[in-house]
Amino acid sequence: MSKKLGILVIRGSGESGFKKQEKFLGKIYKRLENEGFPSDQIHHEMVDWYGPLQVQQESALDRMYAAGIKLRSRATRRLIVTNIGDLITYGGKPNTQSTGYEDTHKLVHKSVLALKNELEENAPLIILAASMGTEIISNYIWDRQHATSPDPLGSSPFERFETLTGLFTLGNNFPIFAAAHDIDAMEPITFPPPNLAPNLLAKAVWENYYDKNDSMGYPIKALNSKYAVANVTDIQINVGNPLTFWNLFSHFGYWRSRKLAKRIAHYITDVFAA
Repeated sequence: MSKKLGILVIRGSGESGFKKQEKFLGKIYKRLENEGFPSDQIHHEMVDWYGPLQVQQESALDRMYAAGIKLRSRATRRLIVTNIGDLITYGGKPNTQSTGYEDTHKLVHKSVLALKNELEENAPLIILAASMGTEIISNYIWDRQHATSPDPLGSSPFERFETLTGLFTLGNNFPIFAAAHDIDAMEPITFPPPNLAPNLLAKAVWENYYDKNDSMGYPIKALNSKYAVANVTDIQINVGNPLTFWNLFSHFGYWRSRKLAKRIAHYITDVFAA
């Protein structure tokens, strides 16, 4: 049976896996069920975008080790390459074709299609994106909204994000990527979508959460004059545990936040009431 609401989850950089995200969604579903809400009317998909980047990164590391050069701290080197390296591998170089960008977006489309196939036509879409995932999904939506020729990744209204109702960005990295562009020329995605149904338009929200102690997560509206007037709300939130809430490692605490799970669960019930 087709579901009434879809959730697309896109995590940040690092190795593949969705344990934190599944636990986070579990908190949301439990809240909904405790309130008598039919969570079986929701379908979610996780975007496993990491594959193409990981292959390139592992290849680079293997070549270093195969050369017989003595290198210490292999675990640390791998952590750096599989996290910071994502920022480089995904974006590519200016004025050159970026295999990482294109291959990553193909995987995003695969998840979007899988979600679409489980939903009623024109079902509202909620996106939960964290860290580098916020940059990926922003680029992906922007490309669909600005396609000037037939777009193989945007063949239906759902694939073009015309039913995108809720966008929650957590610990976004926009300023980190902005340095590679003309910052003042950068434009946000169009939100809410122009063709969103009137009843959903009244419920549409883009909320950007950041922790002031998270040096990898930022507010959005301060980026330039275009983002300043975008329909997005920057919200400062405290995440992490006693060992991390006060430092940069708070960046990994968004998916563990009960406050965020409560907010999103409340939003889901609000959308269903539209």
